[in-house]
Amino acid sequence: MRHHFLLLLLMIGIAAQAQTIQGKVVDETTGEPIPFVSIGIVGTNNSTVTNDAGEFIIKNVGLPAKLRYSHVSYLLLENEINAANNLFVKLKPAAINLKTVVVDPYRGQRLVKAALEKATQFQKESFYGNAFYRQLTSINGKPSQIYELFYDLEFNVSKVKGWLAKQSRFAELNEGVSFSMSNQSYLTFALAGYLFEDRKSGKFVTLKNLKDFEITIEKYIEQKDQDIAVVSCKYKGSKKHFYINSTYYIGVEDTKVYRLENSIFNLPMTINVTSKMPPAGTTIATFNGTKTDIPVLESISSKLYLNLNIRGRALNPVISSMLTVFQLDKNLKTQKFTELNRKVQDKAIIESIAYQPDFWKDNPIVKQTALEDTFIKMMESKSAFGTMIDP
Repeated sequence: MRHHFLLLLLMIGIAAQAQTIQGKVVDETTGEPIPFVSIGIVGTNNSTVTNDAGEFIIKNVGLPAKLRYSHVSYLLLENEINAANNLFVKLKPAAINLKTVVVDPYRGQRLVKAALEKATQFQKESFYGNAFYRQLTSINGKPSQIYELFYDLEFNVSKVKGWLAKQSRFAELNEGVSFSMSNQSYLTFALAGYLFEDRKSGKFVTLKNLKDFEITIEKYIEQKDQDIAVVSCKYKGSKKHFYINSTYYIGVEDTKVYRLENSIFNLPMTINVTSKMPPAGTTIATFNGTKTDIPVLESISSKLYLNLNIRGRALNPVISSMLTVFQLDKNLKTQKFTELNRKVQDKAIIESIAYQPDFWKDNPIVKQTALEDTFIKMMESKSAFGTMIDP
């Protein structure tokens, strides 16, 4: 009987350590959902970011726990929780200061330069983490393909150095015309704009070509510890070639980058169909700088827009992707990672891993948006995942 009692206590303890927290984060003033809110369990490396609908889920949380919610445009919030489900969190917008923006016209350039110089000091330092990646392709507004990957990641401030795929699944519809990006994950990494870019081209923001950009501070976001400067960098050269306009969110005291938004124009990529205009895209990268001297990558969202003409039919594919580094783990450094480069084919990686339906059933690491959720449920009802063919 005593052994049964001890076993029951052990089972209760295990259950307490494996809670799943889910909820939604909204603007306290408007009630609108807030995407890309960083949510972490204080005292651990367990974290996530909200999706486009402000929703989040974190697994393996011992209750009670303290959650930290941070976003550069909102005041930091920490609260204790005892229940796991249906959290409804309101964040208060940070004050915006426009009065001092034009006092020093060169301050924005100095901030960007200082942030990039700080990043170069940590160029050789590697980080390791568990990551989740989802890519959704829509054609003329209708979802047509989705794939998801869990993998371990090795990265630094310059690039993603390597990955090791763990689980994957893929499904697509074939309604006469289809479109697929074979290496969108590589593009997501390459175009997100890491803190330090060592490129020869003059069309990116780098330490070597700040003079090629019109750099201005748009506003200051007043946070408790320091103001965050929102600095826009607009390319001044020819608009006929590949270039990127960037917006940096930089701490004015610690010169860390906490968010980086890119608008990408005239993307140089080969498409074997008629294109009415060059591809364009956007990325948003968020960084967590609470525990390190340099902000660590925590999420990348990208969207690639194409305008094609196939056999006289206009097609407008939109390829959306979301990467989340949901847990850092130094122990992963002992693994043998595969180098990530433009030759990596996502579909080949997916096909190399046996599909495991039980792993994906109700798996909540990254909650889907409404569009993704509807498409995923439809494809699951057709048993399409894992087949690699039209259901």
